[in-house]
This record gives sequence, C-alpha cells and structure tokens, in this order.
Amino acid sequence: MLSKSFGVNQSNLNDTKLKKYFPLNLLPRMNTCKRHLLSLYFMVMATISIAQSHTSISGVVFNARDLSALDGASVVNMQTGRGVATDGSGRYSIEVLQGNVRLRVRYLGFRDVDTLLEVTGRNLNLDFYLAPEPVKYEEVTVTAENTEDFVGSVRMGDVYLSRNDINSLPKLLGEADPIRFLQLTPGVQSGSEGGIGFFVRGGSVDQNLVLFDDALVYNPGHLLGFVSVFNPDIITGVSLMKSGIPARFGGRLSSVIQVNPDRGRSDSLQLRGQVGMVASRLTLNRSFASGRGSFILSGRMASINLVIKPLLFPLLEDVNPFLKQSAYDFYDMQGGLSYRIGEKDYLSLTAFYGRDRYSIERSSRIAETGMDWGNFILSGKWSHVFSDDMALKTTLSRTDYHFDLSGSQSEFIFSLLSSVEDHSLKSELDYKAGGHRFSFGYEMTRHRFIPNEIDVEAAGLVMNFLSYNNLFGFEGGIYAEDEFSLTPNMDLSLGLRYSFFNQVGPYTEYLYDETSLLQDSVTYPAGSSLAFYHHPEPRISLVYRLDGSSSVKASYMHMAQYVHLATSATVSLPMDIWLPSSREIKPQYGDQLSTGYFRNWDGDMYESSVELYFKTARNQVEFLRGVISNSLNMTMMENITIGKGRSYGAEFFLRKRQGRLTGWTGYTISRAVRKFDMINDGRIYPAKFDRRHDLSLAGVYKLDDKWDVSAVFIYVSGSAFTLPVGRYVIEGNIVNEYGDVNNYRMPPYNRLDLSVTRTVKTKRDYLSSWDFSVYNAYNRSNPFYIYFETKGNLDNYRLEVEPVMVSLFPIVPTLSYRFEF
Repeated sequence: MLSKSFGVNQSNLNDTKLKKYFPLNLLPRMNTCKRHLLSLYFMVMATISIAQSHTSISGVVFNARDLSALDGASVVNMQTGRGVATDGSGRYSIEVLQGNVRLRVRYLGFRDVDTLLEVTGRNLNLDFYLAPEPVKYEEVTVTAENTEDFVGSVRMGDVYLSRNDINSLPKLLGEADPIRFLQLTPGVQSGSEGGIGFFVRGGSVDQNLVLFDDALVYNPGHLLGFVSVFNPDIITGVSLMKSGIPARFGGRLSSVIQVNPDRGRSDSLQLRGQVGMVASRLTLNRSFASGRGSFILSGRMASINLVIKPLLFPLLEDVNPFLKQSAYDFYDMQGGLSYRIGEKDYLSLTAFYGRDRYSIERSSRIAETGMDWGNFILSGKWSHVFSDDMALKTTLSRTDYHFDLSGSQSEFIFSLLSSVEDHSLKSELDYKAGGHRFSFGYEMTRHRFIPNEIDVEAAGLVMNFLSYNNLFGFEGGIYAEDEFSLTPNMDLSLGLRYSFFNQVGPYTEYLYDETSLLQDSVTYPAGSSLAFYHHPEPRISLVYRLDGSSSVKASYMHMAQYVHLATSATVSLPMDIWLPSSREIKPQYGDQLSTGYFRNWDGDMYESSVELYFKTARNQVEFLRGVISNSLNMTMMENITIGKGRSYGAEFFLRKRQGRLTGWTGYTISRAVRKFDMINDGRIYPAKFDRRHDLSLAGVYKLDDKWDVSAVFIYVSGSAFTLPVGRYVIEGNIVNEYGDVNNYRMPPYNRLDLSVTRTVKTKRDYLSSWDFSVYNAYNRSNPFYIYFETKGNLDNYRLEVEPVMVSLFPIVPTLSYRFEF
C-alpha cells in the first residue's frame, strides 16, 4: 500500500521517531485474522455478494496537537462520493473497492488530509492525525447527512448545523439558538413567534425526539420557549433526521434531533464566552493526562431584568400592560468529561442542569402568579473496540423535568406540580463484514410521571382535589440494521425495531357512577402490569447513484410512540403535561413514505434536492377542555378524544457551500389535516399547524477577513384557528356560534433579520467579535394571537365585536460581544 499524504499513520510502519512523537502508543496493529463471526441475521433477503472485491479501511482520527480523538470527522472516498463520520471515540470504518483509492478527511478547524492508497485484498488499519488551524468564520455550512456525502449516502432529509453555523446567523435578542435555526430548513415549521417549539412534516410538538448526548430532553426551552436550553458554546453541532430514521431510534413519530456536547479538546486552558442582552455565558475546557482525557465546564445566566426589561418592555406595554410588574430569570450549567483507557476503551460523562423562574404581580388585584421549571440530565458512555470491524457503545442516562405553577389572589392560593423522571440504559453493537454494516442493540427506560399534584387553599381552608396518580411504566425495544451495496451504484439500508411499553403499578383506579361521582377505588401493587403494548417497526432506505453528482433516494418508516403531550396551545409551554400510554390512552402509530432527487453542481459548490413525502398517524390525542379543567373534573377520558392525522408535501432545497457568499434557501408546500369523532362533527379539518407555504432564505457574505454580514428571510402562511360565525344574546348573555374547526387563517408571517459581525484574531489565535443584529428589520406586526373586543351596551341594543391582533416583537436591535482565548 502506498501513502501520499501527510498526517497518515499505518500500523505496519515501525518508525521509532513516530512512536516517540505519539507517546500514547495509539498505532493499532494490522488485523491478519478475523476472530469474530456474526450468527444472528434479522431478515430473510436475497443479496448480491460482492465481498470479494471489497476491503475495509478503519482506524481513528486524532488531533495531531494533543492526540485527542475527533468526534464527527468525515472520511470520504473521493472516487465514489461515499463517506462516513467518526463516532464518539474518533473511530471510522469505510468499505472501498480494491485498487487505487483516494480518501479525504475533514474536520472543522483542522487542515484537510488527502490520501492516495493502493488497496489489496486485506483489511487495513489506518489512523489520521489532523493539524489544527484557526477557524475561519466566513462560511455558513448546512451539512446534510451529518458530514456524510449529500448525494451518495443512503441517508436522506438529514440536516447538520455546526457551532460555527449557529454563531454566524442573525440572533434573536442576541442569542444564537441551534434549535431555532433548524426551523429555517425545509419541512420544519415554528410553533410561534421566536419559539423553539416546532412541527416536522405535519407532526405535533410531542412527536419530536430531542436527545442531548443520547439522553432524552422533554422541554428544551428557556424563556417560555423563546430560547433553547442548549448553550452554543458547549455543543459541537445539532442534527435533524426527518425521513428514513434508523431503527436505533424510536419513541417518536416525526423526527430525531441530536445535540452533540463538546467535551473539550484544547491542549491548554481555553476560555470562551459571550456578553449579551438576554444572557451571558462563560466556558472553559482543556485536556489532561497527556491528551488521554479532557473536560469542559460552562455556565449561562439571564440578564433580562438588567438589560431587556428597561429597553424592550416599554415598547410592548400596549400589548401587555403587566410586563412592568413581571420578573424573569433563568440559568443553566453543564459539565463534560472524557477519558481514553488504552487503545480500545473510551469513557465520557455529561451533566446538565437548568432552571427558569417567572413571576408577575398585579397590585391592583392583590394577585401574584409564578412558574418554576427546569431540566436535569446526566449521561455516561462507555465505548469499546473489539477489532477493526466490531465496536460496542453503552449509555446510561437519567432525565428529570419538573414544572411548578402557583398563584394567589387575596386569600385564595393555588399550586400545581408536574414532573417526569426517566432512567435509561441503551447499548449498540456495530459490526462490518463482507460489504455489510450491521448494527444491533437494545434500549430500556423506566418512566415515572406525575401528571399533576394540586393544592388549593381559600381563607385558611384547605381544599383537597383528587390529583392524578403517579404513573409508572417501562419502555424499551430491540433493533437490528444492515447497510450494504446491491450493485456498485445502489445501496440499501434495512432495519427492524421491536418496541414495547408496560404500564405498571403502584396505581389506584377510581370508579365513578354515571353522574361522575366517586363510588369506589381499586389499588394495584407495585410491579403489576396494567397495560402492555408491543409493536414491530420496520425501516428501509435506498439510494441509486445516477452518476458522480446525482442520485435518487427513497425511504419508508413505521414508528410507535408511547408517551403523549397534554396541551391546549399551539406552542410548547412549560405547563404542557406528559402522560404515558395506558388502558385509556393507546400508543400512537405512524407511517411515512419519502422519495427525492439529489444533485451537486459546479464542482460541489452547490447542493440541491427535491423531496416528496406522505405521512399518516393513528391514535392522535387531543384534550378537549384543557389540562386544568381535566384536573379539577378528575375524569381523564371525558376530556380526551382519539383521532387520525395525515400530511403530505414537497420540499425544495438549494445550498451554496463555497465562496464569499454562502447560504441556502428552502421552500415547502404541504398540507396537514386531522379527523376526530368528537371534533368538527367527525369531519376532516386543517391541523392547527397546517401552513401551506413555508419559504426561508439564509446567507452570509464575507466582506474581508474581519467583517461579514448575514441575513435571514422567512415567509410562512398563516396558521389555522377557529372563529365564531355568529353571536346571539340569550337572557342578557352573549352566546357564540361556531362553524367548522380551524375555519380561518391568520395573516401570513414574514420577517427579515440582519446581522453585522466584526471578528478579530490575534497572532496567538485569540478571537474576539462584536455582533450587531436586527430582528424584524422592517418592523412588521406579525400575528401572535387574536382576541375579540366587545364595545357597546346590550340594554341599548348596540354591540360591536372587533377582532384584535396581538403582535409580540417589533424591530429589536441587539448587541453582543463574544471572545475566545
């Protein structure tokens, strides 16, 4: 084998100088005999065996400065266009044909390595050492397939945003938000003005699986959902999967959002942070033990009461007169630790804690309202490499989410507590043999839900309401995947997940008569099964490469969802309540079929795609009278209705990757409808998140080495809502008559954001930048909600009812300072 590039280390080179320079002895040895055979195969299928002409190249991608492994580096076969990404321990494995092979290795902030190899029939072990270089902030790069090839990969509809991408675009109130920028991609729609709640291809908010270092996040929002909990300084990137989701993921119907934490890679102490109008943050990290380990610590705290409240709230006083009497505060903290034990084992630990507090006092009514909610996440991983062709990763995690609502007026006091607690264990085994890439694994989660605990006190009298039981359940699944080549131009990925959910005791069932009066109760002991569900979830994805720059892809996925979000609003507010499947609430099931055409242009300077999708969902849950009404009435099923959903659409995407001007444009035309027996007389009606047209444009223009400007434009059709079609006066009261559900549309939403950034780098690679952003540059009054104002006097038979549209944000200029040294 011949190597023609710097930064490559072959395991059969016995250069004493190299061994002296790399003291960790991370130069793996060539495999001459495979000792691991795979006996389990999960699906009967006919394949074309082309193993005789394939060779596996595997190894680790390292930082040449401190010898830390690089997670998410891309290794691409430049002749076929197929590529892979390194895992959390920096390992990769790629199948190539025998003969001359050209590989390119890339990672943001490091110099590319190109290698020309002469490959024979033996499997090879090849490590790469990438040299760091100053990060260039001149480009916005939306990387499809999570750094894998846009055209050649079997994956479709995936989007990846790096930390550099997130920091380059205009910011809402000075905060660069990774989740909000995903809303600028096709098929993803925002729930409300500025909010991080979003809908993917016609699915509801609870159908998105949000993972932080493989730990589940139930509410990813600060600031009532306007800022996500993910500090951009402590993540390496965020990815979105919305079609052909692999079998290793389950539990949600619409999408998977993976947020990858940064565990620190600097060989010296590094500080970075930002001082902004909404929040300020500080992060430090470094490696230790001669590069075997690294750690990162970060904190973020809100500065709303110091900066935003005196500047912005006076502009919104006409919209909400109580803003002056309100107070808001949030903070979050994160720590990460990673350590490599020898050549084959890698350990990591990530912890997150965040909390929000909101209060409002109304002195005129002697009233006070407060909300308190937060997340705690702990995730530990162990990765072990058995051989060049086999690796195991095991994750143990815990997630806690709580919400507390309290209020008082005169002598009346009210409080409501809701929480979710999960303990999860998952493990996955990756194995490569004969041109196949197998993956097997299992996942198990223990849920503990407190839907609500209500306490009410009036004039010193304690009123006991019958709150929901604490609900317990076990959710899990096993899965198997295989990705292989049918022909040199066609790859196929097959997957099967078998999931289950078991609601268990302790549980108390209350029995009511026909008038909803409590008659009796039945108690189930701990561990007893109350409801058990299980379901197969097949997945399949296919790519056919027409030539080196274009391909056709298709995918099908069947998903099951066992937890549900009880909400009466279109935005994901913290007062939303999570409930598990039970005897009364069945699991949700969904199917999605997608196909698309993908093409690169002008030497990969441009990427483009067109995707079509059709999606159905069963056992959708709607709460008819809201969460509080349900709690006080004590009967759950009287407030729940079950129905179906359907959505379909076309997504268009064009991206420019290189040059002074970089960016993308996305357009989606879609429709989402629902059908419930107890809503709209059983007739089909538009979903509240049905928005026919969705257009977004994002771009960054590099003026010179210091200055760049960026812009984002959004146009979205108005959301659907229900208005009365008539009003009557009966016994002195106004009675509304309603027609079809969601029979009206709000005005279209459109907005332009602008940003100017000045970045200075010193000779020692210290970085400082000033960012001036303008949110809603032409000051459009976009609809947030609509209410009706009544004027006149019924006694004089004169009554006027006028709709009033409430807007949230006018033009908002912000200034922030970011540093790194």
